[in-house]
Order: sequence, then C-alpha cells, then structure tokens
Amino acid sequence: MSAYFWDDPVVILYLLIAFLVLDNLWAVYLLMREILLVYRVNRVPEVISPYLPQDVYNKMRIYKIHKSWFIIVNTLIMVVVLGVLELYLGLYPLLWELATLCAFTEWMQHEACVSVLFVLMLSVYLWMKSLPGVLYEKMCIRSLHSRAKPSLLARICKFVIDFFLGLVITISVVVGVVFLVIWIGPFTPLALYAQSLVLTIGLILVIPFAIDPFVGKRVQLENSSLRSELESLTRRVGFPMQQVHIIRVHDPNMGSNAFFYGFGCLKRIVIFDTLLLNRGRRDLSDLLPEEVGKGLRDDQVIAVVAHELGHWKSGHFYKAIITFQVHLILTLTLFAFAFPHGPIYQAVGFASGLQPTIVGFFIIFGFVLTPYMTLANFFMLSLTRTYEFQADKFAFRLGFGGNLRHALLQLYADNLAFPLSDKCYSRWNHTHPTMLDRLDRLEQLRTR
Repeated sequence: MSAYFWDDPVVILYLLIAFLVLDNLWAVYLLMREILLVYRVNRVPEVISPYLPQDVYNKMRIYKIHKSWFIIVNTLIMVVVLGVLELYLGLYPLLWELATLCAFTEWMQHEACVSVLFVLMLSVYLWMKSLPGVLYEKMCIRSLHSRAKPSLLARICKFVIDFFLGLVITISVVVGVVFLVIWIGPFTPLALYAQSLVLTIGLILVIPFAIDPFVGKRVQLENSSLRSELESLTRRVGFPMQQVHIIRVHDPNMGSNAFFYGFGCLKRIVIFDTLLLNRGRRDLSDLLPEEVGKGLRDDQVIAVVAHELGHWKSGHFYKAIITFQVHLILTLTLFAFAFPHGPIYQAVGFASGLQPTIVGFFIIFGFVLTPYMTLANFFMLSLTRTYEFQADKFAFRLGFGGNLRHALLQLYADNLAFPLSDKCYSRWNHTHPTMLDRLDRLEQLRTR
C-alpha cells in the first residue's frame, strides 16, 4: 500500500494539496485564537498600564485586529485557493513550457537558461498575485510607527538597485543549482550541505564586522555611570567589556534591542542606542520630540545586559548552531529521498521522464517537505523560547530580577509590541515567550 501511494501521481497530488490546505488552515486557526483574545481584552492589562497609555493600546489593538484579518483573508484566497488551483491545473509545467518556447536560440535551450526563464516568469506571476495584498496593506493598514517618507527619486533609485541586484542573485543561484545537479548528480545533497556549512561559517565570521556599517555606527557610551556598572557586571561574570558595543542605529524604528552573538574573540553583546534613555545622549537637542524620555534607566539596561550574558554563559549560540545543522541534515536527507522520484513531477503535471531540476527544488521544499518543516519550526521555536527563560533565570540569579521585570514592561511599551498573545499561537509563531509568561516565570523564581 505504501509503495502504491508513493508511486501514484494522482495520490501524491492530493497529498500535496492536503499538505498545503492543512498547514495553512492550522495557521489560520492559530491566528483566529489570537484575534479572539485581542477582541476580549479592550483595556490595557494592569501590569503594563503604568507604561502604556490606553489611547496607544487602542491603536495597537485596532492595528492588530486589522492586520490579522488581512492575513487570514490573504492566506485563504491567495495561498490556499490559488495554491490548490496552481497545483491541480498544472501551473509549473505550463510555465516550464512557456520558458522552453522562449528559448529561441540553441544555446538558450540548455536547462540552465530555461530554468532562469522559468524562475523569472514564476517571479512575475507571484509578484502579480501578491500585488493586491501589498497595495491594500500599504494604503489601508496604518502603521504604528511614523516613518519619514523618502523622496520620489530615492524610492526610484532603491527600486532599480533592488531589482537588478535581485536579478543578478536569482540568475546566479538558479544557474549554480542546475549545474551542481548536472555535475554531481546523486551527491547533490552532500554538496548543498557543504555549501551551507561554508556559508554558515562565513556569516559567523563576517556579521560581527558587518553590524556597524549596515545597522548603525559604533559609538562610545557617554553615560560614565552606566559604563562603570557595565564594567562591574562584565568583570563579575568574566565577559570582556571591550566586546560590549553601543550602536547608534540608522533607523530608530528598528526598536529598542540588545543581543548576544558569536563565539571566542568574535563574541559580541550589541546594544542599540534606542535601548538607552534618550538614546544615551547628554545633549537632548539632537533628539526628535518623541525620542525624549524614551528608553530604559541605567539599572534596567544592566538587567537586559545580564539577560544577554545569560545566553553567553549558557552556550545558547553553540546550541543554536548545532540544532540548525541537525535540522539541515534531516532536511537534505528527506530532499535526497524525494528529489529524484519521478511521480512527484508527474503529480504536478509534468510528462513522464521530464524532471526539471529547479522545479524539483520548488516542489520538494515548497510542498513535499511542508509537514516536516512545520514541525521542525515548532521544535526550534520551543528551543529559543526555553533559551529566553534560561537567560532570564541567569539575570535573576545575579540579582536583577526586579529591574528585568520593569525593563520588559518598558520595552514592550516603547516598541509598541502588543502585550498579549494566545499561548498556543505564541508557541507556533514566536521566538520569545509572551511578556506575561516571562513576568510569571520571574515571579515564580522570586517566590521560591
């Protein structure tokens, strides 16, 4: 029986459709739970009311409801309904045939060239499909953050640069994937893992040096009192103070944040200046009116840094890298099993014997592996949430539990992050526990 369904294109097609529908309906169900929670709570939760005015909460609540309903409608129509039609009616073989017809000359008939044409056509189709949703979101859903609009010339230049950069990257990746499969054949998954490993190591080495120019500019901490407290804390746990970086971010709307990254001599604790009270500046004349008085007090900043030190002390960076490598190996193992299987290609409409490489990547990663990807994502989110609790516990044991509590409340208010979330929705979608869950855990530690 198992061999029968695995070799029957019709059964595989209905399985792919079932994966698509069930995965997205589960996402819609979780979001409905979130919406119902937001509808029920029309007053600011008491715990955050000193930090979050009712009128701001009302705006956040309206935005959350509007955005969530938009996501649901867009998912049901654009992803589920159109996605089912695309699979059932054979969108992918149709685009492949059109790409083949557009290969006018002999050299263009190579699979790599046809694959590039296929991906470009698919990209245009996906862009047109997403356009109504993008326009509605931009025109009808008002952002909570006020952003300065760039000039028309700047927007045109950005569009042109993004377009050509995306085109170059797309062509390079498609051609590279096709020739990799042609040259290496059954060893493609091993080559993909080797490339991913090299890319991971490269990112680990490069990102610490790329933070300054791309995110913001590294600056000296003007607050000498805060610097002394940071030196005392880092000396206490054995972390080098010179690896604590203050970044004056280019875009203040990036939010108030601090994070730990790296290992060995490349480890960093990065603190955005938006986390500091008045962006850490003595001269308030350089600040926008809405930035004055925003940010954390010194003792709260120390508590947040203690939390980040908890990530370092607990080895969360190493654990995350190992977890990702295991996930990657499992993903590529499943890919190696499904990629050469002809009935999968026939299920989406290709003739027997025609198995375009790039289409295989789209179908396998986009549909066949959906159940595994969903469960793996849930598992990895559960790990990151556990890491956050462990880092909070580390800060508590250092004596910063109370200040961390106040810092969390202030950060949620400053970042306009909606303070409530359904527990089931949060487990499947958020890298961090909800604010209330973290506060409850800190309270449990206090009362032990």
